[in-house]
Order: sequence, then C-alpha cells, then structure tokens
Amino acid sequence: MAKAKNIPVIDCEAAAAEAIRIVLVTRFEEMCALRDHALDWSDPEGVHDMRVSSRRLRSALRDFAPYLHKHGLSATLKKIRKIADTLGDVRDQDVAIIGLRKLETGAPVEAAAMLERLVHAREIVRKRARKDLQQSLNKRPLKQLQTDFVAAMSLATGNSKPPKGGQANVTYRDVARSIIGERLKEVENLSQGLYRPLKMKPLHKMRIAAKRLRYALELFEPGWGAGIREYAKRVAALQASLGELHDSDIWIETLGEHLNGIESQPKNRADAALWLLSHFVKLHSKHLRNSLDRWRDWEVNECGSRLRECLNENLLVAVETVPPAPEKAEAAS
Repeated sequence: MAKAKNIPVIDCEAAAAEAIRIVLVTRFEEMCALRDHALDWSDPEGVHDMRVSSRRLRSALRDFAPYLHKHGLSATLKKIRKIADTLGDVRDQDVAIIGLRKLETGAPVEAAAMLERLVHAREIVRKRARKDLQQSLNKRPLKQLQTDFVAAMSLATGNSKPPKGGQANVTYRDVARSIIGERLKEVENLSQGLYRPLKMKPLHKMRIAAKRLRYALELFEPGWGAGIREYAKRVAALQASLGELHDSDIWIETLGEHLNGIESQPKNRADAALWLLSHFVKLHSKHLRNSLDRWRDWEVNECGSRLRECLNENLLVAVETVPPAPEKAEAAS
C-alpha cells in the first residue's frame, strides 16, 4: 500500500486556513499521481493504492469541512466521490476474487466448483467496473479536475472571514486537536457494537470510525511527533480486524441467500454452500475475537486517556510509555 506523503512545511501554530489548503491539495495530487498504476490490471495493488489515497483525501475533506467555505465546492467533491466509488467497485471485486481463489485450495470438490462459479460471476462484474474506472480516470477530465480542485481550495480557504460556525484565528494545531478528539469519541461511542456481534451495521460503523481516526492520527502526526504513532498503529490493527469481520459478515449474508430454498437444490450444491457458510461463520468468530482483544487492550492500557493527554498538553508522549500493540497486526487500508 502506498504510504501517504508527510507534509513537513506546515506551521502548526499559524492560522489554519493556509495549512488546510496545502494538506488537501497535496492529498489530491497524491491520488491523481496513482492513475496509471490503478489502470494497470496486471497488478491489483494499483487500484488498492489509489483507492486508499482517495479515502485519505475524502477523510481529510470531511474533517476540515467546518473550516471551509462551501460555496462552489459541491461539483468538485461530487467528481471526487465518483472516482472513489469506481475505485471501490473494482477493488471490492479484486479482493473477493483473490479470497475465493485462495479458498479453493483445500476445499471439497463440490465447494471448489461453487467457488469457481462465484469467481466467474465476480470477474464479469469486475470487467464492467474496470470499464467505468477507465472512464472516470480519463486523462483530460482528470487534468481539468486538478485545476478545478486547486481553484476551489483557494476559494474555500482564502477568505479572511471564517466559515459559518468556525472560529477566527484558529490555529492548525487547534484544528488537529479538535478533529482527533472527535474521531476518538466516535470510535468509543460505537465500541458497544462489539458486544452485539450479530448486528452487522454497528460493527461496520465502528470500522469506518476507526479508519477515520487512524487517518487523522497519521495526518497530524507531525504536529506531535512520533508520540502518537503508536496510537495510529493500534487503531490500524483494530480497523483491520473489524474489516475482516465485516468481510465475513458479507459472505455469510451472500451464502445465506444461496441457501434460500435449499430443499429444491441439488445435494452437491447445497453441501457446497453449507461448507462455505460454515467456513465463514468460523472466520467471523475468529475476527470478532481479534477485534474484542484489540479493543480490550486499548482500554486496559488507557490509550484514549493517554492520547487526550498528549493532545491537550501539547506533549510528546514517549512511545515507551505506551505498551506496544499486540503482535501479528493485519494490514489495514
């Protein structure tokens, strides 16, 4: 996965507007620079890298929204959302196909045959999604979007009058502290979903909240130094476990639909669907346990309080004062 570029030129004690413009333009340019890599179908990581970059950009746009003048932004933001959606459509199929191919190894004959059918169906959907992505990333419109975005950001951050609801003379550090605090609170409020594991939606919301907190921590790390890096690593591990859990939920739901009317299906097909359903139910339990362990570790080590102390006192909390995250952390996107 492509690593986000650090933005070292930011003065955290200066007025926030110019810093916000620099951050958003940099994130947008990072996304656009991955265009050719994303359209190289021989390497699915290209789509993944550009999708993650688009997520970082959209997360920053969402975080900074209260500090931006909205007039004239809607058309540009709509185009960015379309690019992100088409990237997601391709990536979702890539991940499913890779996972299904991997699962074929060691699967019973009947299950392997069903997996092959599922892969074929996904490949048809991916072919259409790739065509849509090529259209979204056409060079000329993308170049125009770059010009429009830079102009829109200048207008959104250039007015000396603060946006509605915003504060005058707010510093970039103030903005960073507020955003991280809000994202942390969102994760904490949604953590109750872990104790209701049969409800998919709250867990999905927690995963998204964890992702946004992680992106915020990574973005604002230069303002506090390496002291908050360990928190970002922990949140990334939690996000990864919740992501695996969500994937298992989706497959359980999908296979449940295949089993609808099982009494009228051929025995080999029903047996295959049941084997696959059982497999993903086991995975669900594994990833739920991992998610619970990671959140319990976060709470036991009082990471939320430590992070707030770091933010509120402008102190660099030494990494050694925060117990390291558990081993075998999965990659998060």
